[in-house]
Amino acid sequence: MDALTLTVVVLIVYMLAMLAVGYKGRNTSDNFKDFVTAAKRGSFVMVCGSYLGSHIGNGVVVGGAQNGAAYGIGGAWYGVGACLSYIVFSIVVARKLYRSNCLTISECLDKRYGGKVTGTIYAIVNCGAAISIMAGQIVAGKNLFEYLGLDPMMGAVLCSIVVFLYASLSGQWGVMMTDVIQTTVVVVTTLIAIAYMYATGGFTVMHEALPAKDWQLMSMDPELIVMNAIPAMLYGLVSCASFQRNISAKDEETAVKSAFWAAIILLPFVFLPVLIGMYGRALFPDAPAGTIFFKVMLEKFPPVLGALMVAALMAAVMSTVDSQLIYVTASMTNDIYIQFINKHPDEKKLNSLAHVITFVFGLLTLYVALGAKMITTMLSYSYTFLCAGTLVMFVGGIFWKKGTRAGAVAAAIVGMFFVFLYRFCGVKLPFASIFPILPSAIAYVVVSLMTAPKQAE
Repeated sequence: MDALTLTVVVLIVYMLAMLAVGYKGRNTSDNFKDFVTAAKRGSFVMVCGSYLGSHIGNGVVVGGAQNGAAYGIGGAWYGVGACLSYIVFSIVVARKLYRSNCLTISECLDKRYGGKVTGTIYAIVNCGAAISIMAGQIVAGKNLFEYLGLDPMMGAVLCSIVVFLYASLSGQWGVMMTDVIQTTVVVVTTLIAIAYMYATGGFTVMHEALPAKDWQLMSMDPELIVMNAIPAMLYGLVSCASFQRNISAKDEETAVKSAFWAAIILLPFVFLPVLIGMYGRALFPDAPAGTIFFKVMLEKFPPVLGALMVAALMAAVMSTVDSQLIYVTASMTNDIYIQFINKHPDEKKLNSLAHVITFVFGLLTLYVALGAKMITTMLSYSYTFLCAGTLVMFVGGIFWKKGTRAGAVAAAIVGMFFVFLYRFCGVKLPFASIFPILPSAIAYVVVSLMTAPKQAE
């Protein structure tokens, strides 16, 4: 059996297994609340494994290899930022969010500031960012099919359909269970690949072929390092996926510790895909960075290992898309439909609506993915947009009692305005990926101080 045939067989078996898990967990989503919280059944292994699955996916694995081919060992900065995001989340907000007993971050914001405007702003901004994040993941499936000489659209569609099906079947429980499986596949296969590289002299080849600067952690431009690491880290504070895992934990200690230990486990791992990308660059200096991961795995590794790694890649795609998709479903149902359309919906109809929303946003994600190229760039832009529009009003609302609803709205508008200036008007900003947070914070403080007395009266 040749490598291509073996790869196809492994992919089919793997995806059928994911659908089986989703089918098995269908009884955990009998109502809307259970659908988005896994009926509060999340054990430490499930929640921690699901945290790992979110970032160990395309951003760290395929995106890390892509960055490694382009920048050397410094390509790991995105992964480092991803690890820090979990540490920040665990230490700063995990306990408070679990105690809030809310279904979404929007609900937390509305409780803090009163009214519906802040929660609605977060819901809209987050849904836009989530579509971009999910699309960035599906790009990998598209790139794989392109490398194999197949229709890239077919790859994107195939990845999307499997995720949409098992996420719809069992909701958050299916997301966490499949994340644990996917994370195990990714970690084990990557470790085997690195061991094979070492045993066959791959590191010697890399040292001989690559320039010395590729082995320096600061091999990237400082602004590029900030763009890769800092938005990913700050995203941890307002991450809808992290929030959903947090409230799905069986108890408070599980909710807090699982995020922290996921970061500790993930940190050394983020350098491994980067090394695979560097190995690919040493062997294939003219290959596009977007396909280097597939090229080295399917042409330089044993067929079985290559096929398993491709299955790991599909795992990487799905482990991030599924969690984002579930949160978008929760947000659109709880924060838009219930808030503005039907305040007292029938539970059965609400559950059916959640499944429809999952499917519709899946299609939107697929549409965006078909036009996307660079994985980590899309993720970084998404994190920048989300942090600019929501970070200050969310964190400020938790830790500053004088923050007001008007201040929160001003912070969101100002932050997104500066992102708009940078992305669409060509305005040069220092460290543009995080700069909008500064004027957003200033607006929050100034407007809150101006409006606090009026609200008090």
